[in-house]
Formats: sequence, structure tokens, C-alpha cells
Amino acid sequence: MSVQLTDVRKVYGTGPGAVEALGGVTYGFKAGTFTAVMGPSGSGKSTLLHCAAGLDVPTSGDVSLVGRSLRGLDETALTELRREAVAFVFQSFNLMPALTVRQNVVLPLTLAGKSPDDAWVTEVIRRVGLDARMKHRPSELSGGQQQRVAIARALAGRTAVTFADEPTGALDTTTALEVLALLRDQSRELGQTTVMVTHDPVAASYADRVVFLVDGRIASETTHPTAESVAAELAHLSAGRTPDGRTRGGAGGRFAPTEN
Repeated sequence: MSVQLTDVRKVYGTGPGAVEALGGVTYGFKAGTFTAVMGPSGSGKSTLLHCAAGLDVPTSGDVSLVGRSLRGLDETALTELRREAVAFVFQSFNLMPALTVRQNVVLPLTLAGKSPDDAWVTEVIRRVGLDARMKHRPSELSGGQQQRVAIARALAGRTAVTFADEPTGALDTTTALEVLALLRDQSRELGQTTVMVTHDPVAASYADRVVFLVDGRIASETTHPTAESVAAELAHLSAGRTPDGRTRGGAGGRFAPTEN
């Protein structure tokens, strides 16, 4: 597995006011797959992503990235592992305003002390449709174009894993669908593992599978999703039952992923 969570529990606060954001989640994300993580507000989606990416430390349990356990790693070691293995795409684009498109795309490589593959950088910028804007700065780009820069940045490093948190939330419909297609293609063509948190059934339909969280636990998953099937599952989860009538809550947060 590119990303493996084993009995991961995350609690914020202590005493009577403590909040359990994840309740013992066990799940693996296989190499080259695109998985959407969905659930009601407060279900633990972003917490799961942050723990999986090493941005937050679980209260208990273990997370491994590309075969390496994160348990006990100090911040320096975590940073080095993320630089080597992980790319991020968030709703906020996190671009440097003084840098051009190309400079923003290669920035993570530069910070990691790596020499960019110029031909590949040019290719990924072309893939996101910004080859005519390589010398433009973020202020000269639309919101959709800035998100494309973030996608190109994720592609440029050829990392094993990409984590995306509501990457299309601030985009218009047309641009959002183009960005989702790019995320899907980078998994299929480059073998990257992509984990995307979203609330949108249409966005989730671009993934290979969808994992549904409820109250910090994995309630179900579906493969080959459509917008309609995802919306139906969310409706059933809201009612507290699966589409076949089973009551939720018996899995204790553990869910063995099915094969594609």
C-alpha cells in the first residue's frame, strides 16, 4: 500500500470536552488508485487526510507512507519524507505571488535540493493548459488557472502520493471538471496514489472508489462510482443505513477495501 492507516484514532482536547475525530480507522490506499473520501460535516474527512499525510499526529494507531511508518519520526524526518513522496493540492492554491508559473511549479523541487527535469516540467505545464502563461505570476491568472498551477506542481515532482483537500471548491463547474480529469489522469498514467477529500458527488465520480466516513469511522465504500450512486449512499448514510438496509456502526472503524 502507498498509504496505510492501522487503527488510527485522533482525539482533540482532554476530559469531558474531548472530541474524537477518528475512531480507530484501518484502511489502505493502493498504488496508482484515485480515492475520494466523503462524509457529513464533522465526519473526520480532513483529519483522516492530515493524519495520512503526516500533517497531524494520531492519538494512537499507526500510519505508513510508501512503506515507512510515521510513528516516532521527528518533524525534520517527516518533512524529508513528505518532500520525497508526497504532493498536496488544497482549495487554497498556496502559490508564491512573486514567482512565475514555472517557478511555482518547480519550487518544491528547488526546496528539496533537486534539479528539475526541464522537459517534464514543460510537459506538465502544457498538460494543465498553461504553456502560454509560464512567465505569468499568480496575480495575472484566474482562480482556475492558479489551481492548475497547483496541479502541475503536484505532477512535476513525480511523487508517489498526492493528497487533495476540496481541490475544486473554489472553481467554476467547467474548470472543476478539468481539474478532476487531471487528478484522475495522473493516477492512471503516472501511477500516483491520489486521495481526495470532497463533499461533491460529481467530483467523487471521477475517482476509482469512494470511502464514506461517519462519526470518525469508515461506514462503507463503493467502486466505479457515479454521481448518482454517491448521492444515494450519502442519503442512506444520513438516514443511518446502507442501501441494503444494514444498520451502520458495526465495523468499529475497520474496513477491508475490496478489489477493483
